[in-house]
Amino acid sequence: IDSKLDESFNEDQVEYALSKIQANMNNWTQALDLEYENSTYRFDLKKMTVIVDKDRPIPLNQLGSGANWLGAHLITYFAFQKFFIQHNRPVPAFLFLDQPSQVYFPVTMEKLQPGSEDYKAVENIYAFINDRVNEENGKLQVIVVDHACLQNKIFDESVIENWHKIDDNLIPSDWLE
Repeated sequence: IDSKLDESFNEDQVEYALSKIQANMNNWTQALDLEYENSTYRFDLKKMTVIVDKDRPIPLNQLGSGANWLGAHLITYFAFQKFFIQHNRPVPAFLFLDQPSQVYFPVTMEKLQPGSEDYKAVENIYAFINDRVNEENGKLQVIVVDHACLQNKIFDESVIENWHKIDDNLIPSDWLE
């Protein structure tokens, strides 16, 4: 009981967890082509934010573009989930992501041009999500609601419902009446 209540033991456990989470975050920065991919990403528990250590500590709110924010959130969410799964922690192994493509295509569906840099970035996001789910061998569930409709095999095989059809919306038409 004393060891469980020992403050230094608990601090060591938290530091251990954060170091494992940070290692995964940094392993994945290149997969998402993040702006500071060669710098150290870490989660600051006291400030409850992502920090990038470059020439100085750069907090998430100063990382620049929405793409950087999205990438930082994704590597952090998945790093936490990986740690929880690997250490059999009582945290639901599930993420719900709402429109991760929005930073690339905020206006209309017509802007989704296959081959464009933004389209490739969204494909990369979905490949990253798919890879993280596959690494956990059925222990992690990710639900994504998005307007993006990519034209590739991995994306097509992952789609459970396509609400782009007029008669098959996420919110049924008769509910609006």
